[in-house]
Amino acid sequence: MITVFTVAYNEELQIKFLIDHYRLRFTNCRIVVYDNMSTDNTVSIAQSNGCEIIPYDTNNQIQDSKYLEIKNNCWKSATTDWVLVCDVDELLDINATQLKSEEDSNVTMIRSEAYNMVNMEDNLDIAGIKYGARTVYHDKLYLFNKKFINEINYEPGCHKCNPMGTVSYSNNSYKLYHYNFINEKLSIEKYKIYGSRLSPENLKNGWGNHYLRTAEEVSSEYNNIRNKAVKLL
Repeated sequence: MITVFTVAYNEELQIKFLIDHYRLRFTNCRIVVYDNMSTDNTVSIAQSNGCEIIPYDTNNQIQDSKYLEIKNNCWKSATTDWVLVCDVDELLDINATQLKSEEDSNVTMIRSEAYNMVNMEDNLDIAGIKYGARTVYHDKLYLFNKKFINEINYEPGCHKCNPMGTVSYSNNSYKLYHYNFINEKLSIEKYKIYGSRLSPENLKNGWGNHYLRTAEEVSSEYNNIRNKAVKLL
């Protein structure tokens, strides 16, 4: 058993995909959704699929300080040894058998190898996305054993951390599928909305500045990833 913690805001398109991904690999795993006052069906979908909801309110702003507070502490109350801390669009491809093997080798931190998944079709079929491009930037530490890790100490953006405790990294790196490019128009709209929600604190510190990209820049990045993508699934 593991406990999966995720942070969500208006993720009705992807939340069920995340739930199915982890429940297929870890049957009946506990999934806790920290919901930032979603206005769509995120909460009802998660609840109907047996997830726990913990709401938090940032006055409709993206506040990375609150985001860090959650990710650095949410897992501490878990009753399972292994905890996985991720965004809704981050799916780590490891199963119970593989994790047990790592645990038997005294591993306490699981390495990831990330790919930006991109839709080669102009639709919203997440399950049909099979192509991705390597992105070292998302090689985060998502999955770790809280019995041995006292603090994870994620930095803003959670791409880097400074774990404290008995830290033993896996020799294997497990694929991490980052589903941020499901649809070009959707990506442009998401960046526009998220950019408008950046808090004064975020703007001051440059946190989440990638959401300030223009529609042309987002479109260019989307198609650049398409050109680099290889079949993974």
